[in-house]
Amino acid sequence: MERDDYTAASRAAWDASAVHHRENEDWRLLTDGFARPGFSCLDAVETEVLETIGVAGRDVAQICCNNARELLSVRNMGAARCVGFHQSAEFLKQGEELAVIASQEIELVPGDVYRIDDRFDGTFDLVVITIGVFGWMPDLKEFMEIPARLLKLGGRLVVPEEHPVVNMFDPHVERPFEPCFDYFRALPLQEEGAIVYDDTATQTEATHWWFFHTLSDVMTAALECGLSLERFDEHPDNISTTTYDIYQNRATTMPMSYLMVMKN
Repeated sequence: MERDDYTAASRAAWDASAVHHRENEDWRLLTDGFARPGFSCLDAVETEVLETIGVAGRDVAQICCNNARELLSVRNMGAARCVGFHQSAEFLKQGEELAVIASQEIELVPGDVYRIDDRFDGTFDLVVITIGVFGWMPDLKEFMEIPARLLKLGGRLVVPEEHPVVNMFDPHVERPFEPCFDYFRALPLQEEGAIVYDDTATQTEATHWWFFHTLSDVMTAALECGLSLERFDEHPDNISTTTYDIYQNRATTMPMSYLMVMKN
């Protein structure tokens, strides 16, 4: 399959899964939350790094923004122009609803994230890519070129992401604490279940693929695009789906997430 085939499959799977994200408790928490001024769904690590960098009055883009909950949280922190890019029009509809509830103005742009219009080049002080995005990208090097060209000179890329070590484990198997996948796996994992964060939906939606990228793959791709590493932290906290909670707060811990800041 070609890159465009993979991204088209991902778009179809996300569109089909959007309805499930309206049926769980998270949606109610978001709608209730954004009805309050200044609400944020960002965790303590994300909040700390954004406060350190400073977002007030800054122009911010989020690539693969889902339903824009994080982008709206940044907007509530005082960011100026906020633009979110995502392949799923169905999730962007949810983002538009949340923006109305929050009484905030943001711009949401549907389409292939590998083909973001060049009118956005060099117009953002901050680009954010969050939790689980890299695993959907068949070509990581080409993907990392997108934030590099969106950023102004001196702008920053902020990436709070699940650690690739987590991809070695499967919480659904009989022995979930034994590695299930090779860390250096080259072939993508074919999946068909609905894409949810809490395992509440189990039905088949559309075939999609998950790509395995090592930590060195991520860093090398960013560095080769001309970005420089400014900060990197690893954490034992699960920021992926709730089924991976079984791997945290144990006597022997492993890296489950990381925070990376790159400068243009």
